[in-house]
Amino acid sequence: MGLCALSFYANAQSIYQEQMQRIDISSHTTQTLTYYKGSALLTSFFMPNCRWCLRQHNVLKSIKKTCPKLQTIMLGVQGTKQKLKKELKREKNTFPAYLASRNIINAIGAKSPVPMMLIFNQAGQLAFKTVGYTPKDKLIKLLNTYQIPVCNI
Repeated sequence: MGLCALSFYANAQSIYQEQMQRIDISSHTTQTLTYYKGSALLTSFFMPNCRWCLRQHNVLKSIKKTCPKLQTIMLGVQGTKQKLKKELKREKNTFPAYLASRNIINAIGAKSPVPMMLIFNQAGQLAFKTVGYTPKDKLIKLLNTYQIPVCNI
């Protein structure tokens, strides 16, 4: 059921219209992801005190130069806004970060494991999903396999 809901949610492109609170900036800004429409988008889910999330975050920072056309955002789950902000600071985050909306959490499942990534192609369709830590080489290979031309390789 969870995968069906996720597929429907992702294919309906609803993720781009979801109102989410930014947690990487000091103001209480609520935004949608419409800015990312037309670009490949990687959404990386993280939570506080998750060492594998920290490792995944480091991979995402390291592929920025190799894959400059890949838009990356962080989506916080399973924690308070304050704890998620603290985690981003500890990780020296450079990506836009949001508190995942209730609709997104319901679509992926409230108990979904992290780290987890949803990668959307340029048309806004869910191309693939990863669960658990994904090393840099494997992530780049998946991007190429699913024909998401964002890397300079």
